[in-house]
Amino acid sequence: MKKILILSGLMSMLFIASCSNAEGTGESLIDNDSVIEGTWINYNGEETEDSEMRTTEAVEYDSSNDYEINRSSYVSYYNGDEFLETILYGEEPPMNLEKVENADSIRISFNAYNEDSITLLKVN
Repeated sequence: MKKILILSGLMSMLFIASCSNAEGTGESLIDNDSVIEGTWINYNGEETEDSEMRTTEAVEYDSSNDYEINRSSYVSYYNGDEFLETILYGEEPPMNLEKVENADSIRISFNAYNEDSITLLKVN
């Protein structure tokens, strides 16, 4: 009987965990292993040196989807290699990214102290 209760409890926890991110992928689109240290992308699309900043490699982006970021960051939008714009997201997290119609990729610049906690989620 004790084993059945334990298994039942574990199954309930797994079910709740699987439902908690039903809308999103649940997995961050940011690959922390490929983050570039000491740089951020400014409002002109230029990589600028700053030892306290980190920048991601290009992340695939589709303006028909919704994205959510959980830390203050600069998001730079691109169409191929063409820089479109950089937007600062610094409000109360989580923040929804603005839709930039012509963009097909983004790069995220953020402060080094957020490296272990920043997430970018596709929420639909």
